[in-house]
Amino acid sequence: MKKENKKKDKENLLFLKRIIMFIVIIVIIIFIYHISSNESKKNASVYAFSSIDKLVNEIETDTYANINRYIVYGTHFNLEGDMEIYTDNSITSVEVVAKTASEELTIDTEYTYEDNQLSFSTLKEINTGLDLENLEVKDYYILLKVNFSNNTTKYYSLSNNTEYGSIEYYTLTRNNKNNKINIDFATINNMPILGFHITTVRELPEDVYDVVIDPGHGGSDVGAVSGRYMESEIALDCALELKTQLEEKGLKVLLTRDGTESEEEYTMYNIYDEDGRVTMANESHAKILISIHLNSNLSDNVDGGVEIYASPNSNLTLAKMLADNIVETAKTKYSTIETDKQDEGVYVRTIEIEDKKNETSFSRENYKGIFDSIPYLYIIREIGGIATGAYVDGTNKAYGVNEHRDSNVGIEGYLVELGYINVDEDLDNILENSNLYAQAITNSITNFYEIK
Repeated sequence: MKKENKKKDKENLLFLKRIIMFIVIIVIIIFIYHISSNESKKNASVYAFSSIDKLVNEIETDTYANINRYIVYGTHFNLEGDMEIYTDNSITSVEVVAKTASEELTIDTEYTYEDNQLSFSTLKEINTGLDLENLEVKDYYILLKVNFSNNTTKYYSLSNNTEYGSIEYYTLTRNNKNNKINIDFATINNMPILGFHITTVRELPEDVYDVVIDPGHGGSDVGAVSGRYMESEIALDCALELKTQLEEKGLKVLLTRDGTESEEEYTMYNIYDEDGRVTMANESHAKILISIHLNSNLSDNVDGGVEIYASPNSNLTLAKMLADNIVETAKTKYSTIETDKQDEGVYVRTIEIEDKKNETSFSRENYKGIFDSIPYLYIIREIGGIATGAYVDGTNKAYGVNEHRDSNVGIEGYLVELGYINVDEDLDNILENSNLYAQAITNSITNFYEIK
């Protein structure tokens, strides 16, 4: 009986070892698959790019360019990269192009060529470049076009040399429909390809929005105060009106707060939480953010007026349109403040990198911004990803972590100071004509983006 029990125990032990070995093998296979999947996803497209066969003969097959950075900021796509080119002819021009079998869209490109090394960039301004809103429903290929002094032109494909993979972009809602743009990498005939696969959708996914409105302050943070009037309440009233007007134009709008938050919510110490306003905005997939505030200044020299703050290294056309329309529609005036002023009513306030490197909220070695300065104002900084240097990384323990600081997809943000709460003329006008301020912002957005 004992021998039979020992034999049975050995069989059970052997069976258990086999089960454990089987489980270990499965785990290893899953781990290897996960690693290889992550490595290959940057260059593994799920789309059959229909017109590529017609372009293959135009593209150089023995060499390609490297993409070292690419971003979507707001409604525009940009990239920068380099490649080695050996030629007996001088280079006369370099352009990044979006090409189909029948058309070619040129993106304004800056370049340098020295010691056989060509560097190129379309990132002169983060909110210009390839306008994703105006692409047709077809497949495009992003190529590097190089013209030489002997009147020859060569097209080079682009290889993804970054940590980022594909991007899913939805255009702004127009006539109750949107285009879905899959910015995707593939390897076709051993050639790296960056392609845009565009289709039409009739309804945005539940978590995708067109516009985010951020009513300044909220909860226990009331912002600036004048008598019984609080900035947080006035900003919310305008934001609710703006949301209504934008939705009447067919746009899908998200509010970062709606007035139901508790006093403990929406402070500067939880804006990066899972349900905090920065996280909410970043996960909205929106293209535009409008943050509404009222100014305050104790100086006797301040006599009120509108101030629109935008990101550095950006085109200020929409910012100027916002300022002009508010002044005209709401019958107010431009601020007379000269500091950081770029134009009447338009401001760009920055933090220089070198000024921030010793602060506990800023990690110099982890900075991944594109330019040498970043927005001073937190909301337009923190929803722009690497385009605006959204640097809050948890080094300062008093704050959370901006989990989207390294994203290569950012929202184009504007902070709108409607006026000065401590200037009676401004305050009275805002209280009485909140709808006109909202109307001016609505008209600016819909006219700029050609939304009827």
